[in-house]
Formats: sequence, C-alpha cells, structure tokens
Amino acid sequence: MKACILVCPLLVYVQYASAIAFTTRCWEILNGKENMFKDGLCKEINQLGNQGWHTLESDDWVYYPQQYVNVSFTALDVSVTLVGGCCAPSRYKPTDFLYRDDGSSYKNTGNKIVAISDRPIVQNITIQGWYMQSFVDDGAVNLTLVPTINHPDKQSVFYELIAFDRAMVITYQFFNDQDKVIGNYSSGLLRNSISIPDITLPRYTRRIVVSIFSSRADPMCFAYIYAGVYIYSPFTTLTKVCAKLTTLLQYACLGNFIVIPLIFTIMSYTSDFSFPPPARFLCRAPANMIHMCIIITLGSFISSQAWHMLNSEAIMFHEWLPRAVRIIEIFLSFFLLAVYFYPVFICYHASYRSRVANIMGAYTILALFALRLSIELPNYVIVYPQSQGFLVVNLLTITPTIGAYFAVFAYFITRSLTFKSCVLCGVAFLEVQDIEEEYVKRLFYSHTKRKRKTRNHDSLLGRLWDFITIDWPQIRAMPINLRKLLKQFLRYLFGIDELVRIPFAIKASLTLLVYCLAQLIPLLLNEMIGTGAVVSRHICQWSPYLVQLHYDKDPLSFAIKTYYFMRIVTYIAAFGGGVCNVQQNCHCYHSCSNAYSPVCILFSLGILRRFTKDILKIRKGDYSLFKGKRNNRMDVDDAIRFLGVFIGFGFTGTLYLMLEVFLIGTFITMLIQLDMLRELLLKRLGYGAYFASFFVAIIVQFLQKRVTNLVFIESRTRFMVHHRAPFLHYWYFMMLTSMTKALISYFLRTLKLALRYPMYSLRVDRNAETWSVRDGDAGFTAYSGMILTDHEYNNPIALTFIECILDCIQHSFQKNVLSKYFIFGEHKRKLCRYHIKSSRNQIKSENWKNGSTKDSIKKISSDVKEEQIGLSRRARNRWFLAYTLVNNPQLRADRQRKGIEIQITTD
Repeated sequence: MKACILVCPLLVYVQYASAIAFTTRCWEILNGKENMFKDGLCKEINQLGNQGWHTLESDDWVYYPQQYVNVSFTALDVSVTLVGGCCAPSRYKPTDFLYRDDGSSYKNTGNKIVAISDRPIVQNITIQGWYMQSFVDDGAVNLTLVPTINHPDKQSVFYELIAFDRAMVITYQFFNDQDKVIGNYSSGLLRNSISIPDITLPRYTRRIVVSIFSSRADPMCFAYIYAGVYIYSPFTTLTKVCAKLTTLLQYACLGNFIVIPLIFTIMSYTSDFSFPPPARFLCRAPANMIHMCIIITLGSFISSQAWHMLNSEAIMFHEWLPRAVRIIEIFLSFFLLAVYFYPVFICYHASYRSRVANIMGAYTILALFALRLSIELPNYVIVYPQSQGFLVVNLLTITPTIGAYFAVFAYFITRSLTFKSCVLCGVAFLEVQDIEEEYVKRLFYSHTKRKRKTRNHDSLLGRLWDFITIDWPQIRAMPINLRKLLKQFLRYLFGIDELVRIPFAIKASLTLLVYCLAQLIPLLLNEMIGTGAVVSRHICQWSPYLVQLHYDKDPLSFAIKTYYFMRIVTYIAAFGGGVCNVQQNCHCYHSCSNAYSPVCILFSLGILRRFTKDILKIRKGDYSLFKGKRNNRMDVDDAIRFLGVFIGFGFTGTLYLMLEVFLIGTFITMLIQLDMLRELLLKRLGYGAYFASFFVAIIVQFLQKRVTNLVFIESRTRFMVHHRAPFLHYWYFMMLTSMTKALISYFLRTLKLALRYPMYSLRVDRNAETWSVRDGDAGFTAYSGMILTDHEYNNPIALTFIECILDCIQHSFQKNVLSKYFIFGEHKRKLCRYHIKSSRNQIKSENWKNGSTKDSIKKISSDVKEEQIGLSRRARNRWFLAYTLVNNPQLRADRQRKGIEIQITTD
C-alpha cells in the first residue's frame, strides 16, 4: 500500500514532465520558431563539433536511456515511462565542484545536500540577421532557455526523497562581431527549479557561449532544451520615444479642443464668420469622400479602443488618466475620442468659409495622424514582423487608413492655399440632391395611370402573340448606360428606393463599422494563430492526452494535423464571420472603405432595405413598428445613441459570431481527429433508437399528410372533411405519433436559436423579443429614435411645403442663371476665380449660340428670375390654399359627414 502511495505521485509527475517536454517541441514546430540550440534532445553530445553540445571530456555528460516500470493493480497492468530519456552529468565520474552545500542548514532553510559539478555542457548561440542585431545593439533583446527536466534514473528519485537536492548554474559569455568578450553573466544557484530566468543581451552581442552546470549525485537531467531570442518591446528606444510622443500628442489634441473653438468664437464675434456645427444629423447633409475619410480616421481609434475593451486590456488613456477616474475610463475613452476629433469636424464644416479653418484643420489632422502613428508604430516594427504573413495582412488593412489621413490633410492644405470666399463654393459644399422634391413630385403624379391596351388573350400563347403584335413594335433602340443599369441593379438588390434618402447617421455608422470589422480580422488572426497564440498553445498542451482517443498514438503527428485543421477553421471564422457580416452601403454614398468588402451579404445589408420600408410606412402614417403606435415614447435622445450602439452591436456581435464559428469548427475538428469519440457518438446517437425514431417520425409524418389529403379532405379545400366517423378514429390513433419528432425538434429549435440569434442580433433595426423586453433593447430603441427623428426633420412633404412658403425653391445652380447672376456688379467679389471663369465661359458659349450680347444676357437673366419668382409664388399660393382648405373646421366637418376624400392634383 505504501509503495502504491509512493509510486502514484511519481506517475503523475512523470506524465506532467513528459507533457512539458512535448509541449516545448510542439510549440517550436507549430510556430515555426527554430531552436537556436542544435540537438535540443541532447542525444549527440560531442558529435556535432562546435555546432552542438560539447564537454571538456567525452564522458563528462552522458545520455540516460528511458526506463520503464510496470505497476499492477489486480488485473490491470499499466506501463509508463518513469525516468531517463535525458542528458545529465555522469554520476560515476569523479570531478571537482563549482558549488557545495553539506546540508547543515537543513533545519533552518530546508536545503538538502547539493554539489554542482565543474564539468559543464557548452554550446554556442549566434545572433544573425540585421533586424535582430539592430535590436540587440539597442539593448532590447532577451535570451530565453526553456528546459524540460526529468530524473535520470530510479536512484535519483530516491536520492531526492532522502537527502539530496537538485540544482544547476547557467553561465553566459558574450562576444561582439570581432569575437571579443564584452561581458559575462551567471544565473546563480537554481535549486530544485525547472525553469531558467530570461536575460537581456548586452549591446553589440553577436555570439553567446552558454554553459550549463548541474548537480552530480542527483543531477538535473535535460530531456529537451529550447533556446530563443525575442525583442522585449518596453526596452526598445522606439517604444520609449513613441510612449513619450503619445503622451505629448494627447495633451496637444486636448489643447486643440480648447484653442480651435476659442479661435472660431473670436472670429464669429469679430467678423461675419458663423460657428460651424461638428455634424449635421438633423438636416440633409452630403456624404462626400472627404467627410467619409474623416470618419475613417476616427474609426482607426475606435477599433483599437473596442478591441482593448473586449480583451480587458489597458486603453490608450490608461497611463495619464488620474487614478480617481480610472474606474470610468472605458466611458471616458470614447468620450475623449469625440473630444479629439471635434476640432477636425468643425474645421471641415468651416473650410468653405475661412482660410484659418483650413490651416487649423490641416494642423489638427496632422496631430491626430502623429498620435496614431506613435501608438501603432511599435506594433508594426516589433510585434507583427514575427510573422511575414500577419505583417502583410496588417499593412493591407492600414493602407486605407493612411490614405484617408492623406486625403484629409491634402484637402485642408489645398483649400488653405487656394481659398477665396465664394458663394457658389458654399452652395456646392452644402448642396444635396433634390430627392425629397422628386419624392413629392412622384406623389403628385401618382394618381395618374398610364393607359394600357386591352389584352384579348389570357393564355401563354395569347400573351406571346400580344407581345409580338403590340409591345414589340413600341420598343425603341436606346443606348445602354451601364452605370445607370448597375445603379438600378444595386438598388434592387439592397432594397433601396432612389427617392428615399439614406440618413447621414446610417452612412457614417456603416463606414465606421466597415472599418472596425476590417481591422478586427487581422487582430483575431494574430490572437488565434499568431506566434504563441491560443490555438498552438492549447494544441500543444492537450495533444498528449487527446491522442489517446486517436488510433495513431504519435502526439506530434496528431498536433500537426490538428493545427492544420484549426488554421482552416480560424480563417473561415475570421474572413467568413468578419467579411460576410460587414454592414456597408455599396452604392448610396461615397466611402473610402469600399475596398474592404469583396462580398456583400444581403442579411447584413438588410438595414438599408429595412430603413427604406420603415420610413415609407411612417410617411404613410403606419406606426405599427413602435409600441404605442403613433403615441410612442421615443424621442430625440434615442437618436443620439444610434451611431454608438450601431457600431457597438456590429463590432461585438461580429466578434462573438467569429468565436461561435470557431468553436463549431473546433468541435468538428475534434470529431474528425478523435476516432474513438466519433465512433462512440455514432454508436450512441446516430445508431440509437432515439435519433432513429426521429427520422422514422419524419417519414411517417410525410406519409400521414398524404393519406389525410387523399382520403379525408375534400378536393379543392383544406379543412372540409368527409368520412367524418373514420376520420375521428384516425385522428385518435395518429395524434401521439408526432411526439417522437417533437422530442428532437425541441433540441433542434434550441440549437437553431443558439446559432442564429447571435447573427440576428448584429442588426439594431429589428428585435425578435416581445415588447416588454424590446423596450430595454438599446439598439432597437436607438434605431427607432433615429428613424423618427429623420421623419420629423426631413419629411419630404414638410420640406417642400416650407420651401414653397419661404420662396426658396431653386434648382441646381449649374442648371440656372445663378452663376451668371453673381458675375455682374458687386456680386462678382463673392465668387472665386474658378466660378468666375466657368461662368464667363458659359456666357460666351451662349452668346455664340444665340448671338446675344452681355446686356441681353442681363435681360434674359432678369426675365428668368422674374419667371422663377412667379412660379414660386404660384406654387406657394397653391400650397397655402390647400393647407387652409384641408384644415378649415367647417370643411373638415363636411368631409367627415359626407365621406368626401380630397385629392390634390397639379392641374
């Protein structure tokens, strides 16, 4: 019994030690990190010359072969590797000692007898490559030794239990490129330790001589030794400089938040300059390329902040925030991002009004770019180059960001150099397409129906004859406009109406989400299958145990094959879950991020289709989307949160969807790899009566439906039954047979819900819950507030009515005489050179065509203007008359009494 108690802990320890040895080798192979030690298994001592392990004398260190012990418990025989399979100093060769302890202090310290032999095992390590050598010269490279230590033989086990400790001493000698000694280092006595501390290489090191000294009576026996060098980022000069620059630039950006609005305030009081808003969410706002590029630059900060938040990592503001406010640093981080970019947005919206705004905008975007560069540069120089593939992927994802910063900076610089106050430039900056006016026009003419020719045939051949004789002659050959055709196809594909404007809030949210998800893909790949990442680490840890369920008992082969499958799973999860769930607008607005999404998934783009349907219903007075219908509790405060919750739901939901796909792929991989587990599941589930009855029930249900329709249901009906008495007996016997299918269908319904709901929850425009739960859904509430706010402020009927009342309806200034009107008299000073020149060219071309003079153009312009004013007054009077008649109390009472329905026409 005592022997059993003694041997069982040894079995556990030896299995753990064997797993550690395999884990180190497996990690080295899967991550492609070559061991800097030749012969890490120590099987070829003094056989590789200066390239491998060597000793002073050939028998100083020996390789101890593996030994086995059989432990019998009744009828069960267990054979395990107990000791050996490692190299250590020869116990039987007398040597001098580097260190000795006779164990006299055992009562006070617990240290037993130990003696370190003075005969080491030695190997050289060479630092190669300009990249690593440059960081060695910077003093930022660490050397790590990862040993796997066993007992050399059975006597060592008993020596350790009785009176001896095991210990080792590691010494390092450093040489420069001229092979001169530049330093020495010793680890000191490592007593009963199975790990070796990392060391930092001295500057200009090119070669290291590693000497391992071990105890002799009870030696440290090395089954495997791994050596590697890695760059320790906090020690690099680049990281230190970037950290200081980051702090300075953060304070500079905070200063911009105070200084630039203060300058604009002074300008608004001392001149005709008006303080611009940072964004125009309540009105129709153009979404041009520069505006979207500014939003992408904002997304470069949002993506990293969201990733750090989900991983519970320190955020950008962690170091310099006061300790008292760190508890709310997650909230403050996103608020401070809005603070940083506030000067950029107000400078952009004032760029057509002032040269100073353009200069300040260029400075602000340059400061933000420098801040972003100081944060990300250490990763692109130190972390990502560990794998060339990940470096290329990250460079591809950062390229649009750099392009966006450059485009915004070039815009501000160009405007600051070429700026001149111009009325037409301001009109062009704020001009939007007259979508709402066209929408109202379509409503006016919707009552007229096109006359159709009478069809005399209903059959297929008759319709074909009508097409040949009636429709075909009316077809006219027209040139095909591919661009227009593509637009129509995209509108049809995404459910977009050309006369329904997608709000700027949705456009900005989609752009930010596209960018954040594009940045999420390389982050997830690096976290999962990067160097020393989650997949390789866990495969190496669990393969020695999982291989017992595989027919091939080689754990290394099992680990390599499993890692191959898991890489496929990770790529499917990252690109399938990331790219396929990107929510973007592929057509309705210009964006610098369109290159990110090679595939548009209809479900993820459903918010565009859903918004179009919902806004059209609301404009018709259908408020069934909201609880309480028209008298719902949504307000403008809900619309404020739309952009944040849209990005948050999309980013977090996509990440969790990726992880869900990854877990499903892991389960499938385990079923492929674990043969015994797969056979057990097939035996218990696939061939069991439980699931077999499920498939039988499906067939019975199909046959039952056919019998019911053929025997008991009358033809051309669905619920009329004949043979009523036999049918009741038939009902009685068949009503319980569906329970077999229902038992399994419940689990299938739960499984489908678990798989589909995470993806369904990515969208904030719908919620499958009841109203009692839906009211608390931040995403759906924000979407409801946004769509109601857009309906309140951008209702086409209200906009057109107000334009008519205020006499301000004008067509696009390129198509009327507005540009020609401003070049005469004192208005000429309100135009820039470009518009003056273009207007003159337009006038000259018209003079050449019409043979008119400058005076005649003035007269024509005044006549056209008077005609437009007359038309505008006429339209205004009609709107006012219609509005008065519709709201007249007496007429309303008459209409209600007589049931008269008023229809406004354009006659």
